[in-house]
Amino acid sequence: MEENKLPDLLNGSATRKREDYLEWPEYFMAVAFLSAQRSKDPSSQVGACIVNQENKIVGIGYNGMPNGCDDDLLPWSRSADDRLNTKYPYVCHAELNAIMNKNSADVKGCTMYVALFPCNECAKLIIQAGLKEVVYLSDKYHDTPEMVASRKLLSMAGVQYRQFKPKRSEIVIDFNSINHRGNAGLCHQRGEQLNQADGERADSAAVSMNNS
Repeated sequence: MEENKLPDLLNGSATRKREDYLEWPEYFMAVAFLSAQRSKDPSSQVGACIVNQENKIVGIGYNGMPNGCDDDLLPWSRSADDRLNTKYPYVCHAELNAIMNKNSADVKGCTMYVALFPCNECAKLIIQAGLKEVVYLSDKYHDTPEMVASRKLLSMAGVQYRQFKPKRSEIVIDFNSINHRGNAGLCHQRGEQLNQADGERADSAAVSMNNS
């Protein structure tokens, strides 16, 4: 019968889907920020997430020293009298590692979500790997020569880039939420509905998506 084809949505007891779930762009940028927490760099933790046309993650990376190189023996300083005593000649950026960590044959036509606008060296890798788009959060080094060159290269190669505008400033992962009835509070979205009287808790991990 006609009335049996669909549930009675007017029934007040009907269970409806969540409305505060993460949208795809928020999800992918949050994954990039979460992966950045693996970085051992004391001054800058950056993550990158590569996504294909089907919204499937095909690569994740964060900034760190090359495989097989003892990061206790390499410098992490940002400045020194000798550049060889800084991190810059040695560290691998998140974009490079995300491309190298791909779990597919290639990343052609994919989109990269990354915390910082890529430098000129990462732009070269992005272009050579065939990525079609870069979605970044912060462009705080906009006027440096590396970023000027990066934008020039990406534009010439036809790689689109755009800034991600977060709808919330912070996402909190509560490891205890799985024990809550109905899994309530699985992911608190701070800045909208998070309101905990006891403040931060040791069993929660915050992924902050600030543009500074």
